[in-house]
Amino acid sequence: MTTLAPEVGTPEFDPRDAVLSAALALLASRLDHMATVDEWLTLARAVATCQGTKTAGYLTEQDLDEIAEYQMDWDAERDGPLPETETD
Repeated sequence: MTTLAPEVGTPEFDPRDAVLSAALALLASRLDHMATVDEWLTLARAVATCQGTKTAGYLTEQDLDEIAEYQMDWDAERDGPLPETETD
């Protein structure tokens, strides 16, 4: 079996890289609408922190709209901008 990552137990193996790789794959599945935004928000924040990016980059436009509409926990400085919502 051929793998791109170093074998577990070798000096080149870094478990943080394995976790980050798995998290990136999970976030990709979220982009394909296979889970709810609630399930991915914490993961997206963790990956964004590891990558030095904003949480918003790992969420869909629909996710961002839902976060804004339902006034979910969001920090624009940490997570990135949310779309403007209309007020009734």
